Amino acid sequence: MITEINANPSEWKKGVYIASKKEVTLDDEGNEIVIYDKPNEKPYKFNYQTLSADADIAEFGETAKIMKKAVIPISYQGQFKEFDRAYLDGATPNGEENNGDNANYRLLPPRDGNSVIIIFFEKLTGK
Repeated sequence: MITEINANPSEWKKGVYIASKKEVTLDDEGNEIVIYDKPNEKPYKFNYQTLSADADIAEFGETAKIMKKAVIPISYQGQFKEFDRAYLDGATPNGEENNGDNANYRLLPPRDGNSVIIIFFEKLTGK
């Protein structure tokens, strides 16, 4: 039996919503409450994958098991930042009470290169 492989990279892209971290406020008891902007209306189309490169696994250790990575065009430079919330693996912002409630990943600091940006997503615990 021959296994058919999808070798069309444009079909590897999946929908991604991002809710940008807006501000941090304190409640009556001094606990931080993070406020997020409304996520993008239409999902970005990024090819994100689980971490598998030896260098990534060496850098993140055990955390690598709950992370994903996307390499995106440099044209997105400045649009994403550390601690923004991401909706991956089919998660959407539909029906959430507060912006970012349905997000299942957070962004680590984006890494700008010469022609691409590398984004690491870390799974939020309990999601």
